[in-house]
Amino acid sequence: MPLARQYARFTSRLAWRDLPGGVRGVALELFADWFANAAAGYGSPLTQALLDLAPAAGGAVRVGDLQPADPLSAALINASAAHALEFDDSYRAGLYHPGAPVVSAAVSAACHAGASGTELLTGIVAGYELSLRLAAAINPAHYKIWHTTGTVGAFGAAAATARILGLTVEQTADAFGLAGTQAAGLWEVLPDAPLAKNLHPAKAAHSGLLAALLAQRGIEGPKTIFEGKQGFFAATVPTEVDFGQCIAGLGEQWLTPETTFKAYPACGHTMTPIEAALQLSGKVAAGDIETIEVRAHPVLLQVAGETNPLTGAQAKFSIPYCVAVALYRGRVELEEFAPETLADQDVRRLLGRIALIADDTLGHVPSQRPARITVRLANGESLSAQAEVRKGDPERPMTAAEKREKCVRLAASAWGREGAENVIAAVSALPEASSVLTWAEGLRGFIDT
Repeated sequence: MPLARQYARFTSRLAWRDLPGGVRGVALELFADWFANAAAGYGSPLTQALLDLAPAAGGAVRVGDLQPADPLSAALINASAAHALEFDDSYRAGLYHPGAPVVSAAVSAACHAGASGTELLTGIVAGYELSLRLAAAINPAHYKIWHTTGTVGAFGAAAATARILGLTVEQTADAFGLAGTQAAGLWEVLPDAPLAKNLHPAKAAHSGLLAALLAQRGIEGPKTIFEGKQGFFAATVPTEVDFGQCIAGLGEQWLTPETTFKAYPACGHTMTPIEAALQLSGKVAAGDIETIEVRAHPVLLQVAGETNPLTGAQAKFSIPYCVAVALYRGRVELEEFAPETLADQDVRRLLGRIALIADDTLGHVPSQRPARITVRLANGESLSAQAEVRKGDPERPMTAAEKREKCVRLAASAWGREGAENVIAAVSALPEASSVLTWAEGLRGFIDT
């Protein structure tokens, strides 16, 4: 049976009652994380450009101002915004950000279809479960050229929307075929055009939603989109794909709770170096540092190896910069990527003393990407620290209170603290909502638009 049909059988049959309580809870937390990111990233340049191009229509909601938008435009705008700050969720084993493409498409589909809160959350879980497996199965080979969030994200978005729209197994398989023939996202965007990276989840959300809507209207897609001779695997994966890994445990072993809630607003590949640097922060004076050696897995350097970032967007993909601000300021928050911090002479001085070394001996546990930092001082002494995992990873999860505070702080940048508190509190009522669109429209009373 083609993989698209196997995925379609799982997707079309998944029901809210099938989900363990822990999965339901995490799905709601992931929705809140997406919602807050989409609100905070609404003012980003690409998001505003997409907003300028969107038609004046309704049927769905753009998160940043909770105003009407047509479903396809809303998917584009919300996904771009959700990924704009590099603070959205990630799946380490798949080198993938699922929330921006999957949830953005799902929310548009739910608004369009008049779906309930539980139907939305069920669709989100379907999109996560399918796309997390697919992302892990094709990486890291796929990742050398292709941005998984743009490629696999289209399939995750198609799964979520097909489930919410109530497509048949046959229609859902068609949706996967139609999504796959649109899936794209090239790493050539880095380092020179980091803002273009946000187009990848935006197009993935749009492509997945469009694919499901077309399949609903009888447009067929190639059922062999994954394993066909000219299909997705042949085009984008230079090594042999383990088909068993693509479906292993689907519907029995739930991967959604293994998603990482990011603790720092930077590329995930900077985060173990950040963790190691934070261990050393406060133990040495910046003026005493002679050199800083950062050893990291080659995959980290492939994406986040920028050595001289000139903008905040570039700095989010710079291990040296993130290490420098973590050492010097003892934290890595949104303020650390502001122009004044980027221009800080003490930070720039530390940045110039950092040497990056690719070390593939780091990372004995599959999917983990450790980093080790050694700081050598002018008096000849040295200090070292190593981080195996990141705060927010399954092995070191954020608490429920920390996740909520992250959401409120992000949303507050768009709506103020009081508005953010009220909106994020309202997210807890989503499972009881009979209409996602009505629920979202009701949030307007909490904010000053």
